[in-house]
Amino acid sequence: MTKFSIIFLVSLMACSPKIVSFTQSDADRASEKFPGSTLATLTEGQNYYKQYCGSCHPHKSPTAKNEEQWKVIVPKMVIKANKKAGKQAINAEMEQSITTYLVTMCTAPKK
Repeated sequence: MTKFSIIFLVSLMACSPKIVSFTQSDADRASEKFPGSTLATLTEGQNYYKQYCGSCHPHKSPTAKNEEQWKVIVPKMVIKANKKAGKQAINAEMEQSITTYLVTMCTAPKK
């Protein structure tokens, strides 16, 4: 492996979002604000976030914004993403999953 390849791989790993293992306390926090939310809801929201939100810009940590900011940002970004795709790439259910993930995890206790 060349020196360039190693540097490239290290920088790529540093820029990619970290894999988060959700806990039951995360699911409990989610269900307080979004009744019916589960660990699966958070995982689904994180997956949609990774899939759709990183196609136009680098991913932001959920803690980069607060709850009110995410609730404003996500709908605006969904409109932009759907316009860019020329179709409804992100539907209302997917948008809700992304919002649930970001809002829940922006208040997660530091581990």
